[in-house]
Amino acid sequence: MGSLVVGYGNDLRSDDGAGRVVADRISALELPGVSVRSVVQLTPELALEMAEVNTVIFVDASVEVSEITATEVTPDAERQSAMSHFSTPERLLAMTAEVGTPPSQVLAISIPVTDIGLGMELTPMTAIGVDQAVAMVTEIVTG
Repeated sequence: MGSLVVGYGNDLRSDDGAGRVVADRISALELPGVSVRSVVQLTPELALEMAEVNTVIFVDASVEVSEITATEVTPDAERQSAMSHFSTPERLLAMTAEVGTPPSQVLAISIPVTDIGLGMELTPMTAIGVDQAVAMVTEIVTG
C-alpha cells in the first residue's frame, strides 16, 4: 500500500521549515510507493491519504529536542476539535480510523532547531538534522 511522508512547518521562519526541506528532498528521490506532502500545517484532509498507506512519517522542527528523534504516534482524538483548520499527528491518526483503516506504522521525526525567527536559511545544526532525517526516512520507507 505504500508510504506517506509529511513534512510540515513554516519555511519563512528559518529552522521551522526543516520538515518541508526533508519532504522536498524525499520527493526529489522519487522513491517507488512513497507519496510526499510538504505543508505549512497539518489539516484534516491528510487523514484520507493516511487511510490509503501502511506507513506514515511526519517530519517537523522542534525546539523541544536537542537531537533528532523518531517516536511512534498514537491516536489522540481529544487533542483538538475536528473542526479545526489545523491538526496534530495524533489527531490525524484518530481521524484516519473514522474514514478508513489506519496505517500500521506512524512515526514522528523531530529535528532540533535553534532559530525560528524570520528568514529562509537553516542553521548549521538544523541542516545536519535535515540530512539525518532524510537518511532515516529513506531507510524506513525502503527497508
